[in-house]
Amino acid sequence: MSRRADLASRRALLVTRGELERLEIALAWSDVRRALRPDPDADARRHPWLGKAFGLAIPLLGATRARRFSRYLSLGLLAYRVATGLRRPRS
Repeated sequence: MSRRADLASRRALLVTRGELERLEIALAWSDVRRALRPDPDADARRHPWLGKAFGLAIPLLGATRARRFSRYLSLGLLAYRVATGLRRPRS
C-alpha cells in the first residue's frame, strides 16, 4: 500500500508543479506583452505594430525560434544603424 501511496503523492506533486509552471509561463507572457505594449503617451518614433508582431510571432514560431528571430533582427538593425551612421557626413 505504501508504494501506491508514494505513487499517488508523486503524481499529485507532479500535477501541482505542472500547474505552477503554467501559471509562471502565463505571468511571464503577460509581462512580455506589457513590456512590448507602447505607452499611450509614447513618442511618435515608437511603432505600435512591434508589440503586435511579437504577440503573433511567439505563438506561431515558438519561443525558441522567436528568440532566435528577434536576435537576428536586432543584429540586422544594429548593422543597419552602423552602416547609415558611417555613410552620413559629419558636421
